Amino acid sequence: MRGVSWNLSQGGMQVEVSDLKPKEAVQLSFRLPVSGVAVDVVGAVAWGEEKRHGIQFTYMGAQSQQSILQYIAEQSGALDRALTRFI
Repeated sequence: MRGVSWNLSQGGMQVEVSDLKPKEAVQLSFRLPVSGVAVDVVGAVAWGEEKRHGIQFTYMGAQSQQSILQYIAEQSGALDRALTRFI
């Protein structure tokens, strides 16, 4: 099943796919933007609205966890720099 993702965080992400049910276990494989680093996680559907669903991560390996944390830190730094330029 292929889909689109939004709002990646340390604990989960929002995805747009069809046919997911509440509390359903899912295995996700995706690549982080820019770096292209592959990430594999296991999660559960926490909520759903039409084709959009919130996935709460229940397991990820140490490398995937580190890659997500690094991506979030990089994005936070980029936002801070953009806001500083704006102000």
